[in-house]
Amino acid sequence: MQNIMDFYEDLDFEEAEIEDELTAFFFEISPGGNYVLVTDEDGNMPKNLKEPVIFACYTSEGSFLWSAGFKNSYVFKEIWSAAQTPEQKLTAVQNYKEVHP
Repeated sequence: MQNIMDFYEDLDFEEAEIEDELTAFFFEISPGGNYVLVTDEDGNMPKNLKEPVIFACYTSEGSFLWSAGFKNSYVFKEIWSAAQTPEQKLTAVQNYKEVHP
């Protein structure tokens, strides 16, 4: 089974501290712009690839914009990897969210 850190690093995410020593997977949409975090349903770093994950989008100032839930990291990877640019990846997740609210 693939290591969860390697799995998300392959998707260009990095581990970042979000608050009070909690970490999440972080991806910056554009330099100094909006960013996304991937966490488990409790807002913590996912422990394994089979548990549900939450993809949350924030402004550069840290204000929450929207989120989408995924059955597991493998489903997320399928949607995320289908697009090329960060903007296309974000659109793919938004489209997924509309179909799977």
